[in-house]
Amino acid sequence: MSPRSCPLMTRVLRRLAWLAPLLGSGLMASTLVPGITEPLRDSLLSASAAGTVRAVNVKEGDRVAADAVILELDKAIEELEVARRRVVYESRVELEAAEQRAALLRAEAESNRRLMGGSGTVSREEYERKELEAKLALAERDQLAAAKERERIEYEMAQEQLARRSVRAPYAGVITDVRIDLGEACEPRQAVVRIVDLSRAYFVANLAPALCSGLAAGREVALHIETATGVREVRGTIEYVAPVVDAGSGLRRVKAVFDNADGAIAPGALGHMVVE
Repeated sequence: MSPRSCPLMTRVLRRLAWLAPLLGSGLMASTLVPGITEPLRDSLLSASAAGTVRAVNVKEGDRVAADAVILELDKAIEELEVARRRVVYESRVELEAAEQRAALLRAEAESNRRLMGGSGTVSREEYERKELEAKLALAERDQLAAAKERERIEYEMAQEQLARRSVRAPYAGVITDVRIDLGEACEPRQAVVRIVDLSRAYFVANLAPALCSGLAAGREVALHIETATGVREVRGTIEYVAPVVDAGSGLRRVKAVFDNADGAIAPGALGHMVVE
């Protein structure tokens, strides 16, 4: 049976055809270990609260920056609460008045103390009365300052509740899946968007234990990976060598990380790692 008469054989030969340049270059003196690429980070994002989707700011294929707002839930009540808490917290009229009164009474008490010990024009009773008034004013000031601190915390809590009404990108990446639409109900921890970081990627291979003897985290290796325009050679850095041998295959899993700033190498692409 000729290769042309067998579709499966044809596909196999096409897969192997890209290795021809490597054979001619002498790379086969080294061991070529097959593997596959995986994204460095691949996340399914979910909302932290329940609500109705008010805005979907992305579509599949969009590139987003870190912390970009991807999706928003209805949040009118939370916005009003933040505005109310901000007004309460930023109003410092009572605290400033209490600070001024405490400072004034403290100065009067100190002046009375000096007069009582000097010319004697102020009696001890009058001095003690002013001293008590100063202490009470200080206590009132401290209470208002503590209340203001509570108001600050409540304001920040309201801001946090508002932030939970949005789904933000945890890192720069590409949106690969949007699972919810405008007006739909969203539940907490419901996966709504998938984001993938393509700027760096892993090459994952399974090696015979004998080939792992010279591999360690930090070592550079050559990778030959299929792309839409042909085979691309990149330099990778070993990040992980499995400390155990897989019982089923008898192999050890190895991961090498490589730069992919232009996104030319897609996750799931096949390739080979050069092990010398």
